[in-house]
Amino acid sequence: MAELNNTKLYFKYALRDLSRSYSKILSIIVTLFISLFILSSILTIEDSLETELNNNSKLLLGGDIEIDYNRVEGNLDLVNEIKEFSTVSQMVEFSTMISTTTKENNKTSFVRVKSVDENYPLYGKVVLEPENALDQLNQINNTIVVNENIFKNLNLKINETVKVQDKEFKVIGLVKSVPDIGGAFIFGDFALAGKKTLDTLNLKTLGSFLNYEYKAKFNDTLSSIEGAKKVEQIFKNEERAMIRYPENSAGGLRRIINNFSQFLSLVSISAMLIAGIGIANTLLSFINQKNSSIAIQKAIGIFSGNIKTIYYIQLAILLAIISVISYALSFILVPIVDEFISAGLGLNIKAEFSLVNYVKIFLVGLLVIVIFSIPTVNSIDQIKASSLFRNVFQNIQFRYTKFSAILSFILLILLISLFSFGSARPFYSLVYFASFVFCLIIFFLLSKVTVLLLKKYNSNFSISFKIAIKNITQTKSITPITIISLGLGITLLLTLAFVGTNFKREIAKSIPQIAPDYFFLGIQQNQKNEFEKTIFNSDQNSKTEVVPMVSAKLNKINGIDPNTYIDQTNDSHWVIENDRRVSWSETVPKGNPIVEGEWWDLKKPDKLQISLDSKVAKDFGVKLGDNFTLNIYGREIEGEIVNFRLVDYRDLSINFAMLINPQYANNIPHEYLATVKFDNIENFNETDFLNLFPSISIVKISDYLSKVMDVLNKVFIAIGIISTITIIIGLVVISSAILVQGKIKTFQNLVFKILGFSKKEIIFSSVIEFIVNFISIIFFSAIFSVIASKYVIEDIFQLQWEFDLVLFMNVSLSVGIVTLLLIILTNLKYLSPKVYPLIRNE
Repeated sequence: MAELNNTKLYFKYALRDLSRSYSKILSIIVTLFISLFILSSILTIEDSLETELNNNSKLLLGGDIEIDYNRVEGNLDLVNEIKEFSTVSQMVEFSTMISTTTKENNKTSFVRVKSVDENYPLYGKVVLEPENALDQLNQINNTIVVNENIFKNLNLKINETVKVQDKEFKVIGLVKSVPDIGGAFIFGDFALAGKKTLDTLNLKTLGSFLNYEYKAKFNDTLSSIEGAKKVEQIFKNEERAMIRYPENSAGGLRRIINNFSQFLSLVSISAMLIAGIGIANTLLSFINQKNSSIAIQKAIGIFSGNIKTIYYIQLAILLAIISVISYALSFILVPIVDEFISAGLGLNIKAEFSLVNYVKIFLVGLLVIVIFSIPTVNSIDQIKASSLFRNVFQNIQFRYTKFSAILSFILLILLISLFSFGSARPFYSLVYFASFVFCLIIFFLLSKVTVLLLKKYNSNFSISFKIAIKNITQTKSITPITIISLGLGITLLLTLAFVGTNFKREIAKSIPQIAPDYFFLGIQQNQKNEFEKTIFNSDQNSKTEVVPMVSAKLNKINGIDPNTYIDQTNDSHWVIENDRRVSWSETVPKGNPIVEGEWWDLKKPDKLQISLDSKVAKDFGVKLGDNFTLNIYGREIEGEIVNFRLVDYRDLSINFAMLINPQYANNIPHEYLATVKFDNIENFNETDFLNLFPSISIVKISDYLSKVMDVLNKVFIAIGIISTITIIIGLVVISSAILVQGKIKTFQNLVFKILGFSKKEIIFSSVIEFIVNFISIIFFSAIFSVIASKYVIEDIFQLQWEFDLVLFMNVSLSVGIVTLLLIILTNLKYLSPKVYPLIRNE
């Protein structure tokens, strides 16, 4: 009972003291709120998206279950068995060309088309204009509805005629969204057509990327589990079919959301850690201001442990209030995000309270507060009751004990674990934290080295310069805080800025210069010569590359199902997801040097030999001599891996993860894939080309690069905003560090005032002090950001990295000027101290 009463007394005193002096810890409130709000927003939006995807998993899949036959038509006898207990919708996706039919409007577009039957969609609703357009697709032959982007780019009108390959189709509607999103239907151009379209068009080429799907909606009397078991039983011996369930829907979209939210979460925790530095300094300033009050408490018999408890309770109260407000306000951002999501994907996200998310936010805030407040609250031990009798102000410093250091380290590990092992890719999170801690240690050591070197430096410069050097090297200097907080913030901002500008430069300038202008898909063997002649006639100086191509599926790795060999988190899982395009070559392809093994063994022309991308080989854990079993035209063929190639994908030329030996492959029925780089692209007319080769699909690289640029611009805007907020937190940290020096600055400026120094000279010394620190900060921030951004651009994305001097100067000068102004403004309050109260030590 006594302990309960003591707890109530502690809480009551903490609450009363906090209500009286909350303005003195305003920077703690601001930095904690900003960092928790960022984290809350990311978690809330991610959770809302995940909830929407889970709640609409059947809608996104398009049924209770999907049977995917890839390039071949399904076994209709088996499909008819499913119809006995469900409604089945058959659809076929394929890629083709749409072109306008008038000379005045001469445009083309590479499109992913979904041919649908009368039962489509089984779940959800297709949003069209006019609303009855979907019903007409299977009632009127040769009709099509296209998405808004195609409608705009081709400058179409309702009921206008377009060509799909060499057949005329009427555009009877504009499709705004479909419920079963996936693949090109997420970001690319797409259209819907009736089921008879398959009989009208030539879709047997590899360039059509045919995909047969059968989706079922179980009868109301049958549960999803029972229905799935029945389907599995029916298709148990059908090796060609792949069964997908609602939980597997929108896999690509889920990966994008998870990866992006993981990255933003890591940036937010960086802001939290920088904010922690500010919390420590502001709290130290607060305790210094309460110096006399604490001394009185000790004089009347209150122990240091009890006083510490009161301060920890105050921090807990602050955290509880701020975490609730931050989490509640994060719901405001959900409708804003929903505006972008609903327009493109047809999803409608809603903010819902999640106890798990709130607990995570509270735990993160608690861990950061405790880690950074331990050395501050421990400083209370330095305040003695005897200082009251000597009327001496005792300025306290951070204090670590062996126990508190171990505790802080354990809590830091818990914080890192909370973010790393709950993320989509724990390894990348751990690498990020390791890099962050490494940079923090380097900047801390830099602050110590700066102080050490300046202590040994003797100059004959002006008094202001000497004062600046003295301020930097004094024991209670803000140099370590300035260098650490500003250094981490600028490093993060510069790294993201370098990554963003290099991405944009590569996509906007470098890649278009080295990449081909067009990809041509589905060139048949009897069309090859005529194709090359047509391209040559369009532009005699064009550079054309034509390679053979077949479709193959990797069925086994060393006799084992690849899906049990690696999981979906593997970077090269895409190699086994569906059929892959495979080619062959007499010589080693340009830009594909062999890193291990030998080129084809000509003594074994009847033996399938495989050349594999070295990155894929590393991810799969395979070695030379291992076996891949490929399914080519329904026949399983076992081949030996004979070499690994370093494949360079960045120039967007023709590259394959797998190549096979031409001695074996030449007898396989195949078609061709080509790229063309025109010397004068204006001489090539896409519509005229399609009139000659209606079954060949054209992919214009510039169109896709512009779409990528549009997405990247939006991504980097979001990243830039969060990075800027991180810098703002760093500035608040520096401001709080200056407040810690409050009384020291006041006494110092009093001495300067008595000696006859002007305000101008004192301010000038602050400017010099900042410039000396900022030079070292920028130097090391530049080194770290260059290393990090170069690694991301060159090693992860395999693009070319360049240093952007203009960007570097703009970011450095902007942050430097803003920080300097903040320091000057914060110091202004100490420039005119009242002389007599200080002389009397009041």
